[in-house]
Amino acid sequence: MPLKPISSAGFMLIILSACSPQTPEQTFNAMPAQPQSAKFTPNSATVKQLLDTKQCKGCDLKGADLSRADLSGANLQEADLRGATLSQANLSGANLIQADLRGATLNQANLSQAKLTAALLSWTGESQTPGGYDRVNLQQANLQGADLITAYLRGVDLSEADLSGAFLHAADLSQAILKKANFTRADFYSTKLRGADLTEANLSNLSANGLKGADLSQTNLTRANLGQANLTSAKLDNADLSGANLQDTNFTAAGLTAAKLNQAQMQKAYLHAAELSRADLSGATITGADLSAATMVRSNLSGANLKGTSLRRATLAGADLSNANLESVTLLGSDLTGANLTGATLTRADLTQAFITDAVLNRANLQAAILRGARLNGASLDGANLQDVVKGDTSSTSPNERSHSHSN
Repeated sequence: MPLKPISSAGFMLIILSACSPQTPEQTFNAMPAQPQSAKFTPNSATVKQLLDTKQCKGCDLKGADLSRADLSGANLQEADLRGATLSQANLSGANLIQADLRGATLNQANLSQAKLTAALLSWTGESQTPGGYDRVNLQQANLQGADLITAYLRGVDLSEADLSGAFLHAADLSQAILKKANFTRADFYSTKLRGADLTEANLSNLSANGLKGADLSQTNLTRANLGQANLTSAKLDNADLSGANLQDTNFTAAGLTAAKLNQAQMQKAYLHAAELSRADLSGATITGADLSAATMVRSNLSGANLKGTSLRRATLAGADLSNANLESVTLLGSDLTGANLTGATLTRADLTQAFITDAVLNRANLQAAILRGARLNGASLDGANLQDVVKGDTSSTSPNERSHSHSN
């Protein structure tokens, strides 16, 4: 029997409840949560009804053992599946809209094309805590193309799960474990991912919306694959992207304050107007990238490779660029006030009208660099290589500071 479509009024109720300040538990009008450790006594007749007819809308299936059950296309809308065991169950195409799956075990389950709109899978604390449930276990589950729009997935364990092509619009994945999960072609528009663990997750080739505007603050994205992802205006403050693949990734106006990007691969990344103050980009590869108008106050770029990158009008006041490769970079009009450029390579760099006041350029290589109109007042250039520098009307440092530099 075909699934009964959700009414337009019902859909509006789902959307309104997702935006409501009420907690998910209040929204569902479910029975008061019981500790997961309490033994549920599933109704055998209800379980049989489900297995025989696959029709169990609003059924009480708490604690039911449905391991390896064939529930493909089943109607479990608004069903109570708290603490149920669904390991390796076939739930492909199943209707789980507004179902309560807190504390359920779904490892290796097949949920491809399943409808989980506004379903409740949130972790509310360990099972020993009154009203608490252990994390929902979705390890290695198949959620290809699943509808998880506005679903409550806080704290779920989706390690190594396949969510390729899944719809996660406005879903809550805060504090979720997403290690090595596959999110290719997934839709993360306005998804909450604050504090999630995305270590080595595959987030490449996302939908057109990508991660635009997503909240990834304090997430762990160590060695994650975000190549070509759209992170326009995303929140990544205090996120860990160490060693991540960020090639061709769009970070336009993204917030990356105090983010860890050390050793990240950021070739041709687009970071126009991004906020990177106090970020750690040490040892990162940022060649051919666009950091124009980016704010990088007191950021750590020591040993980073920025060859050919645009830093036009960027703010790098107090930044650490020691031993960085800035060959052929564009720093036109940028602010390098008080920056540490000790041992940096600036050959053929364009520093036209840049503010380099009070910066340290000791032993820096400025061969053939363009310093036309640059402000160098108070800068230290001890041992710097100024061979073939184009100076123009440079506002220079004091004579005794220049006496230690190499010139033509």
